[in-house]
Amino acid sequence: ESSDWELASDPKSDEEPLGFELVSGYDHSKIKAQEANSRYDTLNRLCYPYKKELIVTRAKGTADNLRALEDRSRHVASDMEHSHHSPLHLRGARIWKLIPKENDTRQQWRVDYDDGIIPWDSCYAGRDLFEEHFRVRVNLEMIEKQCIDSPYPQKRAVHQQRLQFFEKVPLTQVIDEAFHAVCRWHPKGTLIDNVKWAKLCRKMRFLSNMKNSKHEIDMAFVRHSDARKLNLLRFHSILDDIASMQHPELSKENALIKTVWSSIVTLTDVNTMMWKEAKAMAIELEKLRVCAEIRIAAFFRKTYQESKYKEMKSAALSIQKHARQFFARRLVASILKRLREDEQFQLRTKRATTLQASWRRYFWRNRFLNHQRKKIESERQRNKKKREELLQKRMLSLASLVYRDVIRIDTTIATVSIHLYEEVETTMLLRAYVPSTRETFSFRLSENEVRECLESALSSEGRLSWDEMLKHDALNELTKRLMIRNVRGRPIFLFSRRNIVEKGLLIKTIVLQSCGEIFLLSMFRSPHDVVFCTYQPSTRLQLRNKISIPKLSSWLNQSYSENRTTWFSSTDEDAAHVSEPALRLLKQENQPKLIEWLVKRVVIRNNPKLGKFELLLQYEAEEERVIKLVTKIQSQWRRIKSRRAAKSQTYSHWEKIYVREEKTFAYRNTITDERQWEKPKLLGEDDLPDPVDEWRTEQVVDPTTGQIQVYHVNHGTGQSSWLTEEEAAVLVQRRYRSKHESDLIGKKKLDLLDVVNALKFIQGARDKYDDDPNKLHNIVNYALLCHCIDSDFEKARPIYKEAMKQSPNHPLIARAYGIYLLASCQSPRATSFQTACRLFDEADLADPTQSKFHSASEIYFRWAVLVDSKNPLALLNFALLHQCMYKKYDHAERLYRAALAADPTNG
Repeated sequence: ESSDWELASDPKSDEEPLGFELVSGYDHSKIKAQEANSRYDTLNRLCYPYKKELIVTRAKGTADNLRALEDRSRHVASDMEHSHHSPLHLRGARIWKLIPKENDTRQQWRVDYDDGIIPWDSCYAGRDLFEEHFRVRVNLEMIEKQCIDSPYPQKRAVHQQRLQFFEKVPLTQVIDEAFHAVCRWHPKGTLIDNVKWAKLCRKMRFLSNMKNSKHEIDMAFVRHSDARKLNLLRFHSILDDIASMQHPELSKENALIKTVWSSIVTLTDVNTMMWKEAKAMAIELEKLRVCAEIRIAAFFRKTYQESKYKEMKSAALSIQKHARQFFARRLVASILKRLREDEQFQLRTKRATTLQASWRRYFWRNRFLNHQRKKIESERQRNKKKREELLQKRMLSLASLVYRDVIRIDTTIATVSIHLYEEVETTMLLRAYVPSTRETFSFRLSENEVRECLESALSSEGRLSWDEMLKHDALNELTKRLMIRNVRGRPIFLFSRRNIVEKGLLIKTIVLQSCGEIFLLSMFRSPHDVVFCTYQPSTRLQLRNKISIPKLSSWLNQSYSENRTTWFSSTDEDAAHVSEPALRLLKQENQPKLIEWLVKRVVIRNNPKLGKFELLLQYEAEEERVIKLVTKIQSQWRRIKSRRAAKSQTYSHWEKIYVREEKTFAYRNTITDERQWEKPKLLGEDDLPDPVDEWRTEQVVDPTTGQIQVYHVNHGTGQSSWLTEEEAAVLVQRRYRSKHESDLIGKKKLDLLDVVNALKFIQGARDKYDDDPNKLHNIVNYALLCHCIDSDFEKARPIYKEAMKQSPNHPLIARAYGIYLLASCQSPRATSFQTACRLFDEADLADPTQSKFHSASEIYFRWAVLVDSKNPLALLNFALLHQCMYKKYDHAERLYRAALAADPTNG
């Protein structure tokens, strides 16, 4: 603020922060003199935000205008309420680096941020919101205040700033927001048209560094638009294209990034969204950091408190130890009393449990059987209802069907159906379905058209009623008006609404007699077909049939190949040289022979199914006969095949099971779980194979809980179990091991009193030896304890020697020390074995009944095996006891084998 300052040395830019020293003191008078003139200087207002209350009214402007001007020039990081300017010190002053505008490489969004244009929106203010991370709840309003914009450099910022995350907003999200922002331009829509695209390009100055930029932008829109519109995907692709053209020296991804950050982010909606996302990302990271710091501090406090707690706990344990000794004595007496009561209660509970299990088994079995019966009955009712609904639906669909038949026109077979609709006016719909091409041809006829066709066909003298017109014979006349035309090899059906008038020339009229009736036969010939029409004078019945010329030619050739002598006379010289007789007979000069040949092959017969006469040609009658034979053969084959399939399905869906209660076989449906005593009828004389003796896993639904329960069954033996083979094997193995250990050790069951006495005796032996190690009784007990319980042979050796030194002839010491010598295998082994035998003999002489050794064998040798039956040394001691003391060599051998099995490497 003063130009009279003198620097002692040049400022050093390599240090952070920048520092300098002043030679002379501050001249405050000059500062006060320049304060009035420098108040409205832009740089000073940016560096030193003023407090609003200090603004004075100037002659050239009102206080409100000056306050608004000051607010626009104030930096965004300053406190708008409490910041003030003090001309008496430099603390808090900001030093700005001024550079030429052309050297300013900052993006526009960074310029707006540095100029304080970007506002700070406190979205959590006044809202009592909390979040929990690392088991720490934190107030979001406090976190938001900590993340407010700071005027310090990013490296020195204590808390997370939204400026750090602005460039971390996903590029795809920025482009999507730009697309939606442009769509919201007037007029609003969901796609971008060419007008909005041109407006966006002008606003973002796309391709401003290229010539013909407008042409390139328009061509890019044409390439990527669909119906002159851009959706979100095409908007992404067109931005990639524009970025590649605007920055060809960069890769496609880098070019798009540079284009977006230099232009797209300046859109108001996009910029607002990005600052909002950056703020959310900063707050999210700040939450995690604050919660982690609190959790670390809590862990440190916990560690400190744990150390104090352990120190106090050790003191409390010492007090509790002596207290428990006193209360334990009182507790043992009460426990023994409760044990006796519990033993009686367990016996009663066991009996009650057995009765309850039997009753539950009986109850649930009956309930399961009732559930199965209800389930089968409900399934039957549901299937019956479904069949009734399907039948009703089919009856409704077939209600309008009044006629259905299969007809044949030329070589094309079609299914014809006639439906009657009584809506506004009565109409008929005639449909012809061609299976060969899977096409349906529909013809809608009005009531007048139907009446006219049927009255003409039936030669009715008066008006026909609907009952007469809906008869099968009457509706059959409508199908005779169907015509067929071949268009590009595809049959097309047409309906002739006029009277039947045959095309072509009348070539023959002749009277025929068939089935006792007189018929008048008329033959018409056209270039395409030959039509046969008959008229019965007595009933005025008209019959019609026709044959196409190609079919007639094929029929002639086939008939000629069967019988050649009946075609031409014997004097005809060309008969022997005819290669295709149909071409010769179809000539105009041979028409009488053709007529004679055709008349002989016209068949008029009475159809008993239809109850009327029908006109056929000989080849049609033959084909009909062949079709009937083929149909009959096919029906027989389908019947045989269906029986085989049903039998095969029965084999796959049914199985044979054995019922243990009835001692006979039954049959079970593997799909529905239905069971019956009778064999399925579809099997006939065959029978299902006997069930295999194997266990299978099946499921059953619990009727009370609805849960699926898994059980195991053997249909070969009729057995069932809730246990798997592995679980059953584990139970058997456990019982066997328990039985085996009982055989080795003896009665293994101990009550709590025995355990308490044994532990009390063993602990007393240790304490007494520590108190008086020179007393013989304490020495013997402690030696047996180290030998049998602790299996510490090295520690037991000197104690045994001390006991033998004090009392060499005592039978208990002799027997125990002899077993110890055999178990420890001291060198030389022969000497140790002889010493042990001598000790055993002396002990037998002194104590033949072994009464003095009985308590020691139970308390130490047997107790060691009971505590750890897998300890090879405990088994070895117990085996030597049975071999040397009790002379039970077989039992000793089993104990030896168990010890070797526990430790095979100990030789």
